[in-house]
Formats: sequence, structure tokens, C-alpha cells
Amino acid sequence: MDNIFQQGEIFKDDINKTIYLTPNEPLVYDTNKWEYKHLPAIAQFKKDILEQAKLHQQQNSLHLAFVFPENTLLSKKWLNLLESYGFELGIMELYGIEASDFPQSNNMEIAIEFVSAQSIEDYIQIYKAYALPYGEAYANESIQILRNSYLRDNKERLIAYKAQQPVGILDLIISDNTVEIDGFGVLPEYQRQGIGTVMQSYVARYAGRKPMILVADGEDTAKDMYIKQGYQFLSFKYQILKEQFNYSDEYK
Repeated sequence: MDNIFQQGEIFKDDINKTIYLTPNEPLVYDTNKWEYKHLPAIAQFKKDILEQAKLHQQQNSLHLAFVFPENTLLSKKWLNLLESYGFELGIMELYGIEASDFPQSNNMEIAIEFVSAQSIEDYIQIYKAYALPYGEAYANESIQILRNSYLRDNKERLIAYKAQQPVGILDLIISDNTVEIDGFGVLPEYQRQGIGTVMQSYVARYAGRKPMILVADGEDTAKDMYIKQGYQFLSFKYQILKEQFNYSDEYK
């Protein structure tokens, strides 16, 4: 997953891990986490939990988050430990497809355009629907960051309209070798109408000869759609999250 774009400020990077610590967005899980390059010993992991908790407490981050090395399975001992500490276990799966192999789909009722100053609030309307389940404070913080940075960050953003109503969004991260799809969502009431496929078809035409890649939640049914569309599974990573923690001796 080295080609996947990662937001956030790098606080420390060594041979064992990368620490992301982003004080101006403390509630965003993905920009405040530790990503391991090698699976640590359990004793070291327990120390890392305490250290992360200390760093997060200093910047008012309320969560703990870790990502384990690519294609590394966790033993039963690890799984039992994580459960005892109250972590939620998730799996990120990387998929890819050559843009020329993506099945083209057009629908005259669906208009797709790049987000501009005139359409950013339409984009935010959909974005907020996906951010609110993580809490109103998180949604408000991330929306404010989005408003302040969308014109100068390294993402392109697309929005889909049906009957002039905003119905879907996705982000594009363009590199020399790939086009990454991120932040992809269609409002629930407009799903299963082929809108997501039309949006990806637009991306495929835009990508040209570059392959398209995306990360899917391993437990999300959306990955089944990607497989049917021709995406190939490439790799996986386990990630863990604890949304609320108390900085105490409970992990020692």
C-alpha cells in the first residue's frame, strides 16, 4: 500500500514505525495514528499504547489508533489482547484495475463535475452525511479543514448530480503511476442506481493509461461491487481503533 496517499503530519519516522500527529485536527483518526513497519513484540506494543495515549492527550485527541504491517496476520494471542483492551479491529484492503479495463457506464441523468468554489457546499453537504456518524465535533472540525484547504491540497474532488441535486462525491489523488479513488460515497437514497459506476467511469476516462486503485473496508459490502467491476485484490492491512480512552495505568 505504499502508493496510497496519507494525510497528516509525520511526528516521527524510524525503521519500526511512522507516527502521525496532527495538532490542528486532533479528532481525525487517520491523521493521528501509529503505523507499524514491522509487527512489534507485545511488550513493546503495550509501551506504545501508553506513549500514544500521552501524545494524544497533549493535543486533545480522544482516540488511540494503530495500523499493522501490510499482509501481516495477527495471531489469536494478539486478537485476544486487542479485544481485552477494547480496540475495534478493522481491515483495509487494496484493490486495483487498469483504467482501460473498467466497464464504461453513461447516464444522461447524471452530471459529474470537478468541485469548485461554486459547488464546494454541495460537496460538503454529502461529506457531512458520512462524517456525522463519527460525532458532531469530528464532522465540524473536518469540514472546517476542508473549507480552508480544498483549493490548495493535493486532491481533486468530483461531485455527481441527479436532477440538479448533489448525490455522490469522490476524491482523486493523482500520482506519476496511479490514480487513487478516496472519500467515495453516494447518498443512501440514491444507491443501487448505477451512480457510483458512472462516477468511476468518469475517473477511468480521466485516468487514461494509469491504473485506478482504492482502499476498501474489508467488512464492507462495497468491496463486492468492486470485485464485480473487475478490480483485483492486491493487499491488506489490519488497523485498530479505540474511540475514547482514559490515560491511566490500565494498559500496563
